[in-house]
Parts: sequence; C-alpha cells; structure tokens
Amino acid sequence: MKKTIAWLLAFMLLVGMLPFALAENADGEAAEEAAVTEEAAQAENTAEEPAAEEKPADKTPKEPTAWTVMIYLCGTDLESQGGMATTNLKMIADTEPNDAVNVLIQTGGTAAWQAEDELGIDIAEDRLQRWIWNEEGFALADEQELASMAKHTTLSDFIRWGAENYPAEKYMLTLWDHGGGSATGLIVDELHDNAIMSLDGLSRALKNGGVHFDLLMTDTCLMANLETAQAAAPYADYLVASEEVLPGLGSNYEEWLQCLYDEPDCGPVRAGRNVCDATVIMYAEGRNETNAKSLTFSLIDLGKIDAVAEAFNAYMQEAVSMISDPKAFGQYLSAVSTADRFMIPEMWDLYDLARRGIKGGISKETGIRLEKAVDDAVVYNVRQAYHPYSHGLSVYLRYNDDGKGLLDRLARCCSNPWQLAFLDAVNLKWDAPEWVTDIVGEIPQVKNELYTVKFDAAIAEDQSQAIMNIYSGLDSGGFIRYELQRYNEKDQNWYSLGESEDVKLLEESEEKASFAAGFTGKWPAIDGEFLSIRSKDVLGSKVLLQAPIRLFGSIFKLRILADYPENLTLDEPEEAPEDAAAAEQAEAGYEVDYELEGVWDGFDSATGLVNRNTWSLADLMGTDFEICSPIYSDYLEDIGDVRYGEPIPITLDLEVQDIVLPAGQYRLRYSINDMLDRSYHTEFFYLTWDGEQAVFDGLSAEPEAE
Repeated sequence: MKKTIAWLLAFMLLVGMLPFALAENADGEAAEEAAVTEEAAQAENTAEEPAAEEKPADKTPKEPTAWTVMIYLCGTDLESQGGMATTNLKMIADTEPNDAVNVLIQTGGTAAWQAEDELGIDIAEDRLQRWIWNEEGFALADEQELASMAKHTTLSDFIRWGAENYPAEKYMLTLWDHGGGSATGLIVDELHDNAIMSLDGLSRALKNGGVHFDLLMTDTCLMANLETAQAAAPYADYLVASEEVLPGLGSNYEEWLQCLYDEPDCGPVRAGRNVCDATVIMYAEGRNETNAKSLTFSLIDLGKIDAVAEAFNAYMQEAVSMISDPKAFGQYLSAVSTADRFMIPEMWDLYDLARRGIKGGISKETGIRLEKAVDDAVVYNVRQAYHPYSHGLSVYLRYNDDGKGLLDRLARCCSNPWQLAFLDAVNLKWDAPEWVTDIVGEIPQVKNELYTVKFDAAIAEDQSQAIMNIYSGLDSGGFIRYELQRYNEKDQNWYSLGESEDVKLLEESEEKASFAAGFTGKWPAIDGEFLSIRSKDVLGSKVLLQAPIRLFGSIFKLRILADYPENLTLDEPEEAPEDAAAAEQAEAGYEVDYELEGVWDGFDSATGLVNRNTWSLADLMGTDFEICSPIYSDYLEDIGDVRYGEPIPITLDLEVQDIVLPAGQYRLRYSINDMLDRSYHTEFFYLTWDGEQAVFDGLSAEPEAE
C-alpha cells in the first residue's frame, strides 16, 4: 500500500513539472537548460553529502527575512593576481550580522583564491561554491560542478537556489568582477578562456532566475549605462553602478552591508544611496587620490528608463537627420566632442551629450527632454574631480568599429533603433540589423571625403617652428597634439618622449588654419630621467598624464596630474597677452605644476578590459621602479622595443619636474584625430637643440594617414 501511494505521488509530481519544462522549450532555452538540469541532477545523485554544519537544512521551510543579498563573486585575475575578492570578503567579515539579512556568496571563475590565508576559509578553484555569512561566520552551503561564471545559466541557477532556500521580502543581487561597458559586457571567467557575459546573457540570466530584484548592483567598471539599465529593467527596480572604471577595492561592503543589518526595513533607494555614499567615504579616507578623484557611482530608477530611451532615440533621430548636411553635422560633432567620456571613450555621459548637443544643432526641446529624463531616472549620483560633468548614466557611441565586432555584439542587446541607425551612418564598414531599417527607413551615410583632414607640413623661414597647415576637416572639430622623439647616438635609436597637447594656433582664414608646437626645450622628468608621457583626460587647465614604468617586473602606468597656468587652455587657442610683461613671460614659457597621483595597471592583456589595479605612492613606499624609454621602430611605424632606466625608490617626496632637454638631435610630428576617430600623422620634422634654441632643419617622407 505504501509503495502504491509513493508511486502515485511521484507520478503526480512528474505531471505537475511537465508544463514548466514545455514552457522553457517554448522560450528557446530547453536544450541548454535541460542539459544543465540533468547534469545538476546527476551531480546531486552521485556527490557525497557535505558535512552537516556546512549545509543548511534545505528541507525545512524558512520564514522570509527582510533582505536576501546574493553576491556573485567571479574572482578572475582580480583575485588570482591581486586578492581583491578576498579583500571584499574581509570587509564582509568585519560586519556584525543578524538574522534579518541573508548574505549568500557564489565563488568561482579564478585560478587561485587567497581567502584561506586571510580569512581561514578554503575556497575551491575546481568547483562552484555557495557560502553563507552569518553570526557564526562563513559556512559552505552548497557546491556545484565547475562551470563558467560568465554563462547566463550559472548566474540564473545561483539566483534560483538563493530565492528557494533563503526567501526574503526584498532581494539584492551584486555582480562582482570586471566590466567593459555596453558592447563588451561584464563578468570574466579566467578558467574558461576569459569568457565574458554579454548584456543579452545578463538579461537571460535575470529572466530565468525568476526573482524580481529590489536592487541590482554591478560592482564592476563602466556599467552605469543605458544599455545595461534596459537589459535589467524588467527584472529589477533599481540599479547601482559606475560610469567610470571602479577602483580595485570595489564598493565599501563593510559600511553598506552593516547599514542593511542595522536598518533591515529600509527600502532599495536608501540602500542604494548607502552604497554610493559608503564607497565615496572609503576612497576619501584612503591614501590613493586617483581612486578618490576618478570615482563615479549612481542609483538608477529602472522604472523610468523607458522614458530615457525614448528621449535618447528622439535625440539620435535629429543627429542622424544632420548627416546629409556636412556643415551642420560637423557643427554637431564639434559641439559634443568635449562631452564627458570615460576610460573606454565609447562611453559618453548622456546628460552632458544632451547639453552640448543643443549647442551643436539639436533642438532645445529634444535636448532638454533628454536632460530631464536622465535627471528623473538617476535618483542619486556621486562624481569626483576627474568627472565634473558626470550625471550617472552613459551610452555607447563608436565612430570606428576597427573590425573588432563590438557593434555586432552591441546590436544583439541594444533596443534603440535610432542609436543603431546613427552607428550605421558613421561606421562605413558596419550595417545595422534589418529590424532597424524597418523602423527608421533608409539610413544616410557619412561621406568619407567630406570629413577627411587635408593638411601639409612646412618649416618656418627662420627655421624656428614646425608648421602644420590644415585645409579641410576641421569643421568637425579635431584633436591635435605632437609627439617628440630623441636620437641616441650610442645605440642609434629614436626614443619616444611621448606626446604634448601644447599646440598653438598661429593664424586662421577661410582657406586654412596653421598650427605650431609649443616646444620650449623642457620635458617632464623624475630624478633627471625623462618620462614618455601621454594625455589621458583634459579637464580645463588640468591634464591627467600617464607614463610607462616597470614595477615588480611588469609594465604599469604612472599617473600624473599636470596643472597648467589658468590663462592657458589646451582645448582652445591661447589668447594673445594684453601687455608687454605678459608677452615676455609667455615668450619665456610657463611653469607647470605636476602631482603624482599613483600607479595604474593599465589594460589587462588577457581580456583586453580595463584593469582595476591601482596604488597610491604610500602603498608602494620603498619599492623601486624604472622609467620606460620606448624605442620607435621605423619598420613597425610604432613602438618596437623598450629600454629601462636606473632603479628609483618610491618616496613621499618623489616629484615630476620640467627640466631642460640635453643638446642633440630630435624630431617631432603632429597627430590629428578627427571626430570620426580616424587618426592622421604628418611627416617627422627634424630639429637640432643646443640647450637654448631649436633649429628645424629637415622633413621626412610625405604625410601619412591611418
């Protein structure tokens, strides 16, 4: 009799599950999800039962708590090389938990965890593990076979498990790892060929997880954007994210999580504001000024993101309508060229784009509509010194796909037809999906020849200046700089000293504009060794510079903030001095104040994403570094090799100063980037520097364009 009853119950359970399985098939997920479910079932049947103290009693129904916080901790190289995930676990360990909040953590995606030495917990690299944090500390609650953390089914499985076993009145999901912006995505698994989850994958994971989140946080770089918000909007109420690169420590888990423990009845808006404020406090109290000055964080109301998308599509429709008029479109491109952008320059601040677009021909009604929509959607945002125009929400616009396929990846998750139409128009080698043309009609194309920069180079009659004459292409703005190289007689190589923004407008007419380098014979150096500098961001009279150094046997970027005199701006021609004394001072040059801001790891070579590793000088006190001197290769037409200077110890009194270049042979060339992100170079101007005066005495081959 008991067997018969058991058989009937099993049959009823099977019949009850059948519609759910069919529904998944209808959604296009059946094959993959069924395989995952079957593998999980086999693993559950064959795996040994974990120790009782490491796994909660799943069979016992739990009363909902106030909050369940799910942390998807994909360690990747941030953990294996820097221990950053462990640092955040230590922050969590410093909280005083209570039973009003469940904290669940899934670990995976890295070659090595460092938590055993730091926290005494042994996190496996060859399995996915799920941990709980409570009054008793960290405890292992569940294990799964190793799978890619970048796969959407891995995330959705974690979400379902968390909700089923730890129900709550409110849910928060935190995604921890790398982020690369709208087209690239987020969550990189270094155990699975550095696979990256696309925004389309994120949307599928949230949908199949079956939980509507009160708060979603991306503790990653560059994900406070319109496309991410649209992907998450059906499955969450609010998004906390950063427009810019998020420093290596991520958010302040100790502070905001403790606030949640102390005030479990708080809603998602207060919780999201706490994340933003707590993170600002952490970096403000730290020693790394670069982290503090570059930080952005915003809280976005996803219920209002449709209005932002509608306003942005109207804005993009007007921008596309200008393309058939090169003068009007050039005016627009010039106006928005100085809009706030981030470490990935394809990410543009939406509000600032709208504000500047009005000056470039976008109607006031359309521009203000977009500004208001962003203001309504961004409930709260914090922005620091490097991004004074940040308003909390960015968007992806790229003028040159370079054959990388990023626009194809974006198109799979972007639902904004006029945004894709604009990208089609300005990218000559990329076409928007067919559904876009069904909505917007025929897309006009930018005529390449109308935006090509035409220029030549000449030496002044007195041989004191290298002159670049531009005859067309400046209607769309442009970015001009010069590169300086020094010849080494001993090894007969040209060494790159980097680039300078100091290019002055000599004269301008309807036919041409003439420019000359503001070469003074001085260059930034540390301990007498010259740096190879590049500009990263221009903020009025201040410029964030970078120079390569060798530290711990690897190449890093030294960050330097250059503060130019207030009357000198680098994005507009310098006005003539009003009196003779000022003219004499300008003739003698000007003093630049430099401040060392710290060290940055640059871009990760394996993933191509921005690295979150940053250090202050105080963090590296007593460590030696070597200044890198790149050798220019005529064969490669680029940097071919690097030489290293003598070891320099890092101290608090280390400073950058402009010093006079040694007498010898030098050469410089101008580089131009038009508003479609195409670059051009003049030929090299050769000059002799005697320590006081430069004499330009020759030119190399014909101008080249890329």
